Amino acid sequence: MKSIVKNKHSFRNLQDIAGPMLILCLCLSVSQSMAQKAMASTLFDSLYQTEIEKIQIYLNIDTFLQNKFTDKEQEGKIKVISKGDSLVLAVDISVRSKSRRRYCDFPPIKFDFTKSDLEAMGLDNEDEYKVVTHCLDQELGEEILLKEFMIYQLYRIITPISLRAKLVDVEYIDSGNSGHLRKKAVILESENEFAKKHKGKLCDCMGTPLDKIDGLQMEIVAMFQYMVGNTDMDHLVERNIKLIEPKDDAQLMIPVAYDFDFSALVNAPYVHKQVEDNRRIQRVYLGYKENESRLPEVIQLFKSKEEEILEFVGNFDLISKKERRKCLDYIKDFYREIDGDELVLPYKQR
Repeated sequence: MKSIVKNKHSFRNLQDIAGPMLILCLCLSVSQSMAQKAMASTLFDSLYQTEIEKIQIYLNIDTFLQNKFTDKEQEGKIKVISKGDSLVLAVDISVRSKSRRRYCDFPPIKFDFTKSDLEAMGLDNEDEYKVVTHCLDQELGEEILLKEFMIYQLYRIITPISLRAKLVDVEYIDSGNSGHLRKKAVILESENEFAKKHKGKLCDCMGTPLDKIDGLQMEIVAMFQYMVGNTDMDHLVERNIKLIEPKDDAQLMIPVAYDFDFSALVNAPYVHKQVEDNRRIQRVYLGYKENESRLPEVIQLFKSKEEEILEFVGNFDLISKKERRKCLDYIKDFYREIDGDELVLPYKQR
């Protein structure tokens, strides 16, 4: 992928796309205010700290959907628009996620930028980012996206050992002249940059023994998944969980979870098609008996966050009042359970 767009069939006239600002941006210049935010940080850091009006994504939508079941990339661009600022970067765009590409009308996206472009802007060269899309064409798709974003925020309330997520308004601009598509999307902090910030590296290791993983953090992750009603996670096959390997070999690996669309709290219709409301399904605990001694500390952590969690969900007005009430009821059920005198967690059978 290069720092200028080479696909002339997709973008014949660069100035028609972004006007005079494009030349400045393609020379990898950035306004002073954005540059100050970006110094010695990643692209995600800069986006996360910026009040973004919208992000325009230039791509051939037909090609993107035709490549739904492949990892084939197409050349495109993003234009980040904030108050008084504009930034354009070339990017390779492809479909991501093994499962969502099967049932999403508009599957999740992976951005692959050019390292040298980012370095020229004074940024860290972390170049790959995941984008959660609206998935389903109907209005329900955006509601599902917003509830998943809410879960990422709840995860941050429970523990800083969690990925940051940035909700943005997106305008998909089709180079095939099929018009524009305006939706919301969520950009995720990359696992690599998360690992570096926590003085470690991303471990590409299937089948990691439990005694190599921090037991407290593993149970925090498991309890969080129990709270939101998610069983779509397995560290042994690296499904929706990453392990961070510390530089110090004497330390244990740190787990961090992601992708929560299968959680009962999100209640996506493609999870259990025969069930009207996934929140009626009994929760399953993904923790380990070997870590049972950690549970009192984990439960105390969650109890200490109860008021903040319930307040956040109750004030999350991006979804309807009716849906907020259902989400609140589901989480209150969780807290009633862990507040009980004799908590018996239904461990997953392994």
